[in-house]
Amino acid sequence: MQVGILGPLEVRGDDGREIDIPGARLRALLVRLALDAGRPVAAAVLVDAVWADQPPAETANALQTLVSRLRRCLGDGALVTRSAAGYCLAVGPDDVDAHRFTRLAAAGGGALRAGDP
Repeated sequence: MQVGILGPLEVRGDDGREIDIPGARLRALLVRLALDAGRPVAAAVLVDAVWADQPPAETANALQTLVSRLRRCLGDGALVTRSAAGYCLAVGPDDVDAHRFTRLAAAGGGALRAGDP
């Protein structure tokens, strides 16, 4: 799966087809998870990213429900995992355009000019 967060959110499956992520909360959840691709993000951090100053009364349940919806949208429940440390988007950093850009820019930008994906 490839996730584009530089600009409008764009998600593509391994087969290249675009995956629709409907709703602002689902998109906020996915973007926050993508910022830490492959690493767990604490539930409190996700709640803050999704609901900011207006969290629901039952934050744990609301977050679990939102994660379940995201898993269904992605079509693969294994792409969003849960551990004691939090939830994790099971993709590598290079599967997220922002991380790939940062890596290429740190390498001097030569690969960026060459059009390296």
